[in-house]
Amino acid sequence: MKINFLLVFTFTVLISDVFISQKQAYLVEDNEKYTVEMISSDLDSLNKLYPNITELFSIGKSEFGFPIEVLRIGSKNINKKCILFVGNIHAREDFSSKFIMKFINLYLLSISKDSIVYEQAVNYLDEVNLYFIPVANPDGLKIAHENWVNIEKHLPEIKKIKKIDGFTEWKANGNGIDLNDSFDDGSHNINQSSNSSLVPCSEGYKGKYPAEPIETKVIQKFISEILPLITLSFHTKGDIIYWADSKTHGYFNGIDTKINNKVTKASKFNLAPVSPNPVTYGGGLENYVRFQFGLLGSCIELSISNKTRTQHPDNQFNNLVWKKAWEIPIIYIENAILYSDEIISISKKNRLK
Repeated sequence: MKINFLLVFTFTVLISDVFISQKQAYLVEDNEKYTVEMISSDLDSLNKLYPNITELFSIGKSEFGFPIEVLRIGSKNINKKCILFVGNIHAREDFSSKFIMKFINLYLLSISKDSIVYEQAVNYLDEVNLYFIPVANPDGLKIAHENWVNIEKHLPEIKKIKKIDGFTEWKANGNGIDLNDSFDDGSHNINQSSNSSLVPCSEGYKGKYPAEPIETKVIQKFISEILPLITLSFHTKGDIIYWADSKTHGYFNGIDTKINNKVTKASKFNLAPVSPNPVTYGGGLENYVRFQFGLLGSCIELSISNKTRTQHPDNQFNNLVWKKAWEIPIIYIENAILYSDEIISISKKNRLK
């Protein structure tokens, strides 16, 4: 963390094409490498800065023993209506955790009137709980950053895992299972990723059975407990939103179409067609929540595609990601509230659990 969380200063943030001057305690490292340790420190700082409207807790530990941390934003009287934001399911895609953390920081500053980015934020405190898992895959993020502190004893096993490119291209968890191929959406026996592997690998190995990784088990259990109206899974790259599959799209009576059209209109992201075949789309977090619970789920791919597999440099985050996507979370929040009763009714009709 670059600054002490109690430091208050004035600076300028780029929002769309407008510069907005703000007096605030801004923590997030949005132009350089943002490590697991830095994210954890900033979550703790934000929780201490806003104790009346935040709650920080762990829902379990990763394969290597790191906490999978959740920050809740909402009133003390916990509303059962909620939204879940998840980042860094894929290790190398750390624009996703950076995006979630920046949103959290500016959303809280907006509630305290120290920012004008999300002026309506305070109105949502009693309407909905927001749950954030910035880093779903802490082991993988440490590997992708080649940050071996506190995982030295795992290095021999890590080095034995099959790699596609180097450590910076790592997508899997510490045991070489691609978490986003491992969620139990009913298609584990048939789905195959584009880089499918039959053995533990830096990407493309889905495991022997659904929810084999500890991280997947922990997240699935948490979702079953809170039943979020919408689950948003953030990834990198593409400037595209995957939001529907042929198996579940019919559940939602067009609500999913309306909401995601609003998001793409504001962000200029592309809206993917309804995924027709579980062989190619299966195993993702968004597919899991739609199939198991009849709840909405979207996968948001941040930043433009290019000819490389490598994520864009950290100093391009604000221009390539934040400038386009800063409205995305608030649109989902507003529409989750708007359609909450209908979503709950649909879920009760279609959930498997």
